[in-house]
Amino acid sequence: MILNKILIIEDNEFFAEVMRRAIVSKFSFEVVVTSSAKEAREVLKDNTFDLLVVDLILPDSEGDFIEEVCEAYDVIVTTEFEDELTRKNITSLRIIDYIIKSDSSDFSYLLNVIHRLQTNKLTTVLVVEDSVSVRKHIETLLRLQHLNVICVNDGVEAVKFLKKHRLDIDLVITDYNMPNMDGLDLLKYIREEQAIDELPVIALSSIGNEAVVARFLKAGANDYIIKPFSKEEFFCRINLSLNNLEMMKNIKKVASTDHLTGLYNRHYMQNRLAALAKDKHSVNALAIIDIDFFKKINDNYGHHTGDLALKFFAIHLLDHFEMNNIIRLGGEEFLVIMPNANAKKAVLQLEKLRIAVEKATLTDENKNEIAFTISAGVSDALRGDCDKALHIADQKLYKAKASGRNRIEF
Repeated sequence: MILNKILIIEDNEFFAEVMRRAIVSKFSFEVVVTSSAKEAREVLKDNTFDLLVVDLILPDSEGDFIEEVCEAYDVIVTTEFEDELTRKNITSLRIIDYIIKSDSSDFSYLLNVIHRLQTNKLTTVLVVEDSVSVRKHIETLLRLQHLNVICVNDGVEAVKFLKKHRLDIDLVITDYNMPNMDGLDLLKYIREEQAIDELPVIALSSIGNEAVVARFLKAGANDYIIKPFSKEEFFCRINLSLNNLEMMKNIKKVASTDHLTGLYNRHYMQNRLAALAKDKHSVNALAIIDIDFFKKINDNYGHHTGDLALKFFAIHLLDHFEMNNIIRLGGEEFLVIMPNANAKKAVLQLEKLRIAVEKATLTDENKNEIAFTISAGVSDALRGDCDKALHIADQKLYKAKASGRNRIEF
């Protein structure tokens, strides 16, 4: 779900304006504000909205307007009532979530819910549950949050699915008591393959025994939900796990990414090469590429222009190779990995890059037109020995520079 347009229906002008500003500042969506059910109905006749944020009590509605729109639109409810009856009435409806006005000084929870709706369309949850009714209920709740859902009956089916599609799953929700393989054994299998910060697992069970909960958490569960659970609690726990997963991915991305070019760095390189080197039978070429006379660019035009040149070259690399195969080694040196390619095929690919760079011209902020060339050394020796392959590519790069630059050696 890609949100573009939100309708706020709120009769408190100050509250509505602060909420509108918070949403626009965070997401830059188009936000329309109305103050009554009648006005909202008129606006909805001629406009399409991706999300409605609706006050429970409006001047011309005591809650009936929400019942009217929640079947046709995604709705988040705002209310100043905190009693249990109101909560039950609201959560019984088909709504995304609700927020208490007194808790919303900075609207952080609302903004987080909107963010999750933005990203959930790209998130897939594997539900492992042998009860058909419970499985359908969980699936309905997850789809209400715009998550992609795959359901299987037990741990054995889950293992079969994960063996084929492990990288396609972002979250696993598993029941504890199931035939063939229970949730605890499934959790242990998953943790042998993926760490707790790579694939979150939430356990479900009607057993609230402290010892059972502790066993799951010690085995690597990210959370444990006791049945029966409320829709509100379920959503909060799901969103918490997904937020933590997103945070860990961002941390890993920062740790693995070069801040200047946006390409991967040496930290990423070690893991990428190690993964390729496990297959000692396939040929994977790699090349170390260097910008020729890069020091002269810095000396003649300044380090800022030198940085622009590095970014300029990074764009050319991305035009010719996949992002996950390009690494900035440092300075003006880059590494390109070419899976399932021998040296001859690698050189043909690199020659296209070399010609494209030679023909291109960078214009800096001072209108200086700068052209440069590249040299590369290629190795197809990556058959389980990363260090050897890197050493060969480095030697060939040295030969390319010694032979006049603007060339590829293999």
